[in-house]
Amino acid sequence: MTRQRRFLFCTGGLLLLCCLAHPAAAGESEGWMDYLAGGWNKVTGLFSWGESEDVSPVSQDNLPDYLAGSWEKLTGALTEALNLRDEQETLPDSAWFGDDKSSNGKKINKLLDEALEILVQGRAGEMRNEAAALREALSDLRQEADRLRNQRITAPESSLLPWKKTRAKVDERLADLEQEIKDKEASLVSLNDRLAAALREMGLELDQAQIDVLLSSVTGDDLLRNTVVFANVKSVVEKLEVLAQNDQNDLEISRRYTGMYLVLNDLLIHTQEELVRKIDGEYKPRLAELIREAESLQAEAQKRSRQKGYTEAQQKSFALNAESNAMTARVAQLYVKLLDSQRKGILDNLQGLRRNRDLAENTYRTVRSSGDLRNLIHSGLALFDSIHALSMPQLQPFESEAMRREFEEINKRLRP
Repeated sequence: MTRQRRFLFCTGGLLLLCCLAHPAAAGESEGWMDYLAGGWNKVTGLFSWGESEDVSPVSQDNLPDYLAGSWEKLTGALTEALNLRDEQETLPDSAWFGDDKSSNGKKINKLLDEALEILVQGRAGEMRNEAAALREALSDLRQEADRLRNQRITAPESSLLPWKKTRAKVDERLADLEQEIKDKEASLVSLNDRLAAALREMGLELDQAQIDVLLSSVTGDDLLRNTVVFANVKSVVEKLEVLAQNDQNDLEISRRYTGMYLVLNDLLIHTQEELVRKIDGEYKPRLAELIREAESLQAEAQKRSRQKGYTEAQQKSFALNAESNAMTARVAQLYVKLLDSQRKGILDNLQGLRRNRDLAENTYRTVRSSGDLRNLIHSGLALFDSIHALSMPQLQPFESEAMRREFEEINKRLRP
C-alpha cells in the first residue's frame, strides 16, 4: 500500500515570519516573546514528518536514479565504515605506531562524508546549489550597477580615449545589467517553482514565498540539506530491506545489511549534531555580538541625541539611529530565542535517533535473523516519520517592511 508522507521542517527565521505577521508583533518585544513561545509549542505539537501507517518496502525501480547510479560506491563506503567500526573496539586509545581509536575514527568520518556526498544528491539538492549561485550572481550584478551609477556622476559626455567610460557607455552597461538582473530574478522564480515541485515529490508542500524564505534563512540551507539526506536514507533503508529478503537464512548477509543500517543511523545522528554545533558555535555567538554592538550604538546615539552641541537635525538623526539599533537588538533577541527552540527540538529528536541506533547496534551484535532485520528497519522508518524537530509552520509575509529588511540584514551578518 502506498504511504503518503510529509516532510515538514522549520528554520529559526521561518517562525519569526509568523510572529511578525501576527498582531502581537506590533507591540513591545516582551509581547513578541510570549507569542513566540506559545507559537513554537503549537508548531512542535501539530506537525510531523509522516503518518503512523505501516511502511511497505519499495520496489527496485523506485530507487532514485542518482542513488542507483552510486549504489556500489555508497554501499562500499558504508561497508568499509562498518568494518572500521568493528575494529574500533579492539584498538588502543593512543599508539605511537599503527592505528588507534582517534586515527580510526577519522577514517570512519571520511567514509561517512563520502556517503553523505551521495545522499545530498537529487533534484532538490542540485537546485539548492543552483539557487545559491543565482543569489550570489544577483548580488554581484547589483553591486556592479551601484558602482556604475557612482561612476556616471563624474563620467564625461564624450572622450577620444577608447578605454574611457563616457556617460553613454555607462548607461549602456547599466541597461544591460538591468536586463541581466531581471533575467536572473526570473530564473530564480522559475527555480523556486521547480524546487517546490521536487519537494512535493518528497511529500513536502511549500509555495514559492516559503521556498524563497527557506533558501535565504541562515539555517534554511542546512535544514533543506538534512531533509534531502533523510529522504535519501529512507530510500536506501527500504532498498536494504528488499535485498535482505532475498537471502533470509544467510546470517552473514543479514549481518552486513544490519550493519549498513547501523552506519546510516550514525550518519543521520551526525547531521543533526552538526547543526546543533553550528547553532551553538556560530550563529548564537554572532547574534550575541550583534546584540552587544546594537545596544552599545543605541546607547551612544541616545546620549548624543540629547546633547546641545549638535544641531536639531543632527539630534534627530541620532534619535533615528537609536531606534534602528533598538530594532536590530529586538529582532536579534527573537532570533536567539527561535534558535534555542529549534535546538531543543533537534536534541529531543536526537534522543529517538540514538535509541534507534542502540537497537540497531544490539541487533547487529547478536545477528538474530533476517526477520529481526525486517522488524528493525520498519521500526526505524516509523521513527524517521515521527521526527518533528524540523516541522514548519505556515508562513506569512512581514507586515513591516522595516522588519523584513532588518531580518535579511541579520541573516547576511550571520553567514560566514
